[in-house]
Amino acid sequence: MSRSLIMRLKTILKYINYQLTSFTEHDLHSPFVYHFYMEFIKNEYPFQDFIHLHTLRQQLLLNQSLIEFTDLGAGSKKLSNIGQTKTRKISDITNHGIASKKQAEFLYRLVNHFKPNTIIELGTSVGLTTMYLAKASSSSQVYTIEGCPNLKKFSSSLFVQHNLNNIHSIEGNFNDAFPKLLSSLSSVDFLYIDGNHTYESTMRYFNMALEKKTSQSIFIFDDIYWSDGMQQAWQEISNHPEVTLSLDLFYMGIVFFRTEHKFKEQFVLKF
Repeated sequence: MSRSLIMRLKTILKYINYQLTSFTEHDLHSPFVYHFYMEFIKNEYPFQDFIHLHTLRQQLLLNQSLIEFTDLGAGSKKLSNIGQTKTRKISDITNHGIASKKQAEFLYRLVNHFKPNTIIELGTSVGLTTMYLAKASSSSQVYTIEGCPNLKKFSSSLFVQHNLNNIHSIEGNFNDAFPKLLSSLSSVDFLYIDGNHTYESTMRYFNMALEKKTSQSIFIFDDIYWSDGMQQAWQEISNHPEVTLSLDLFYMGIVFFRTEHKFKEQFVLKF
């Protein structure tokens, strides 16, 4: 049995376990978590921006343009070999390498509600998820870091084309660009990590960002079941003494530092 098949089977088993153990609104007694679930997961209110962004997604999924794609992180299970340059279609990167429509709309709802001043995204890719973050709150400043020069160029042109002036696009390796960006900011209000899915990197970025978090900060980690290493990182992050609330949505994990949560709480929510 190949390694990739074993990984797929392990992921399927993890997902089955998640479905059997995750909570819905009927299981939640925490007022904050109940409101969170109803407002951001169950709520299907169709923001006007969703129509435009979904149309753009469909256009990207049909885009057969080729770019030289270099992945500096842990790669994609379907797309790349770490550190190697490959020719990729924009359609394939969009299909396999960015947040799904449901996930992106969930991120939009969060930003639209909490209106964080400073948003950091690690992993721009084609830029569509970045646009969800930027359109959700025009007053928020979105800093997005991408390691692949050609993806950075592609996404930046997309931002200009759609007049998104609150996006600051940065090219560079996360290990270098992220600490440099952090040093220029007073706080990190909203962090979305969607790249370099390894235990070591995830823990490194989390600990870096901790120095600039506030009691209202929200940190989101994509693909927490990507590998055993990512699961370990998620467990350590959710158990960190400064984290007061963690939410496991299978596809992503979310942590809060809110001082009104007197006792640490951890929930697995059906997404």
